[in-house]
This record gives sequence, structure tokens and C-alpha cells, in this order.
Amino acid sequence: MIMPFTPVHLGFAIFIFSILPFVDPIALLIGTIIIDVEPIFYLITGIGQMHGIMHSTLGVIVFFIPTSFMSWLCYKYFKLDRYLPKYNIYISLLSGILGLFSHIFFDAILYTEIMFFYPFSRTSGILYNLSSSFAIYLILGIMFLVGTLILGLKYYLKYQQKKKKEEEEERH
Repeated sequence: MIMPFTPVHLGFAIFIFSILPFVDPIALLIGTIIIDVEPIFYLITGIGQMHGIMHSTLGVIVFFIPTSFMSWLCYKYFKLDRYLPKYNIYISLLSGILGLFSHIFFDAILYTEIMFFYPFSRTSGILYNLSSSFAIYLILGIMFLVGTLILGLKYYLKYQQKKKKEEEEERH
């Protein structure tokens, strides 16, 4: 079965950021989807494989620095430090790696051709069918919903706290 929408991988990133607020959410989000430039390139050109060597440890090695760089650009140009944890290169690199590995991990369960440990091993299908496609989609969907609820609750409570503080300052 083909992963119908690359954004399904975003559920992992949103959930992780909701429970680990120190991670770089931008690098994590980018990391969970950037690997799919490979199947997009294949679908457009017919060159290469749908899930080739970029869906492996080599893909993580190739993409983790550009992922952090793209995150830095987002922080710089969209002034994200006002809303998110301050940009930190080390946290960004680790967040990107986490997002990238999560993508190939979930895809390795869904597709037999994923060489998870390439270039260290050319063995493919080592995680294939560890779980059903439905279960993986369900897990990622639940992660998205739970992560969104946690983040919404956190920001709501933060807003209420700020509002209460402002009201107290007005009374004094």
C-alpha cells in the first residue's frame, strides 16, 4: 500500500513537540516530510525508485543539515522566536534527525523495498509488516489528534494565565 499523503507523517512531529517542548518543531516537521522529495521526483520523472536510498540512514545523513538550515531560515524570516523555543543549532540538528528517522521507520513498516540501514546494510524489508498499514495510519492519526489537543490545551492555559496576570495588574 502506498502512503497516500506525506502529511500523515506530521502526526509524529506534532505529538513529539507537544510532549517535548524543547525540540525544534520546525526541524522536526521538515524532517518528517523532506525525505518524500524522492518519491515525488520519481512520480514526476519516472527516474529512480519510489523508495530508494533516500529512504534510509543515508537519507538521514544527506538531509539532516539542510533540514536544520531550513528551520533556521524559518526562524529568521518569520521571527518564530516570539512563539517557539529559541533556535538552537544542536537541538535543531537532533530534531531533524528524529523527524527523518521517524519517516523512514514508519515507511519501513509499510514498504518492503526500504533499506533502513543503507549504506551500512543493503538488506530491505527488515521492518516490513511489523504492523498493518491501517495500524500505522491509525497511530499517526492518533498522534496528530492527541498532539494537537495537548498543544491547544497548553496554549489555552498559557493564554488564560496571561489574561489573569493582566487583570491582576489592572486592579493594582
